[in-house]
Amino acid sequence: MRRTVLGWLAAGFAVLSVSAVSSSVVAYHEDARSRPAVVALVHGGPHAVNTAAANLPVLAVVGASFSAGTGAASPTQAWPQVLASSIGWRAVVSADSGAGYLVGGAHALGPLNRLLTKLDLPHLKPALVIIQSGHNDVGQPDARVRAGVVQLIREIRTESPTSAIAVLTVFPTGDHPSKIVWDTDSAIVSAARSADPGVYVFDPLVSSWRFPRLPDQLHPTPAGHRWIADQLASDLRADGLVHGPAQVPAVRRPTA
Repeated sequence: MRRTVLGWLAAGFAVLSVSAVSSSVVAYHEDARSRPAVVALVHGGPHAVNTAAANLPVLAVVGASFSAGTGAASPTQAWPQVLASSIGWRAVVSADSGAGYLVGGAHALGPLNRLLTKLDLPHLKPALVIIQSGHNDVGQPDARVRAGVVQLIREIRTESPTSAIAVLTVFPTGDHPSKIVWDTDSAIVSAARSADPGVYVFDPLVSSWRFPRLPDQLHPTPAGHRWIADQLASDLRADGLVHGPAQVPAVRRPTA
């Protein structure tokens, strides 16, 4: 019923911390406007994960501010890391606030296809890739949004053919989104399904997700990040992607 994607960012960020839940090394940068970017380094060098963590199924996430940890105390407490902890996986995240299928983001690390290149999916071999984006593409021509979605999903499928793919679509501002927001959401969902009939769709707009938000009425509070992680964990189990706390999902390939 629903789907999403995972990733890895490259940049010289100032603060390093070790995730207790996934043993990934996370680098975190936040500018004066509180628009973070996050990168997880997992391959080689001094930041390689330990053997135990390396053996866990990988949740790869490529996305925007929600995935970068806006509203969370740190990226290790953002929804991707909380979700990975709850299902016994390791999260690897590539995200930039403001990024989208078409737009570059606050730190010019996007758009998403550029963020994706930092993941090295053939090496990472994630069990699941979640693409979290859409809000920042609202107002872009629907045809261009659809083309961006199709291109990204095809790139993921080519680089990691056995991974399950999911899209986590538009998070609206407030509780009364405009028609243009709905149109962008619909464009993303239809394009994702045309690119890969087996894609999973997690749609906060259609599903009327309600979680604790910051005063901007968009981004989640720390409790909101936990709510999103819990919701996705429940949805992943309902869709048969997670059967236990540390099991690799049975990937369902498209039939046509």
